[in-house]
Amino acid sequence: MAEQQIAYVEPFASAFERMRALLFQPFDLARWLTIAFTAWLATLGNGGGGFRVNLPAPQDGRHHVSVAAIRSYVHEHLWLIIALVGLVCLISLAVSLVLLWLGSRGRFMFLDNAVTGRAAVVEPWRKYRRPGNSLFVWRLVYGLAVLAVVVLIIGVGVALAWPAIRARAFGLSALVGISVGALLLTVFLVINGFVLVFLEDFIIPLMYKYEMWATAAWRLWLTRWRAQPGVFLLYGLLRFAFSLAVGLGVALFACLTCCCCCWLLIPYINVAILLPVLAWERYWGPEFLRQFGPDYDVWLAAPPPAGPPALPPPPLPAAPAPAG
Repeated sequence: MAEQQIAYVEPFASAFERMRALLFQPFDLARWLTIAFTAWLATLGNGGGGFRVNLPAPQDGRHHVSVAAIRSYVHEHLWLIIALVGLVCLISLAVSLVLLWLGSRGRFMFLDNAVTGRAAVVEPWRKYRRPGNSLFVWRLVYGLAVLAVVVLIIGVGVALAWPAIRARAFGLSALVGISVGALLLTVFLVINGFVLVFLEDFIIPLMYKYEMWATAAWRLWLTRWRAQPGVFLLYGLLRFAFSLAVGLGVALFACLTCCCCCWLLIPYINVAILLPVLAWERYWGPEFLRQFGPDYDVWLAAPPPAGPPALPPPPLPAAPAPAG
């Protein structure tokens, strides 16, 4: 039996054609903005962003604050500082969890609009509630695991460099610690990048197709991964290259058009501007995945494959008790 030939260019081109049909045939501004809203929700919880506060400089030109004054202030207001720091951490954690949850639900809304060709918000929000919540839990647990591994790698590097740290001199142990830590961190970040690409392009479409739990979708996809790991690794490399090219193109465009650069800094507005690219990327994974048969085609209705279970149906209401 001849080995299946996997295409890379054709899914990329098909994704572009689907994006063009979704957004430009015909062009409708209201429809565009609605789809952009779901795409914006899908980007929430991805990290990044930030802000700066520019404090006014003293008018007399003095910038030095004595260490003794800082110690005295901290000693006098220690409990207030601890309370404020704890409050800020709790608020930041709560906001991060809400954004992660909204982003998980939004991914199914954006994918549903892409697959069905419609511009809807309420219906996919309700329909894919359980897969979205499952994705939220998976991303939360995975994020904590990633944080733990990063802390462990940093700990290994510090442990190897500890003799140099104690001696307060840059010696062989410091060089070994930095080298080993940097190497392990680089390898782990590359692996993490592949995991995130596979999650977005393969796992979420399978969850959408069968309304599966995230773990069940991973089990289904891993059966295909074990058969052809090189195929998916090459796809991941192409996705990295495409993302890098898009990032460089957006940065160059922003530098050449300062006005557009300001618009790209505004949440939702930047998603609305970049919607063709986001939709193109959203189509690419499902187009590539459908080559592996009807079980992996999000556009083709098929019975759930045997093995990974789908989400359980909601419980039926209890029958009323007979009278008398």
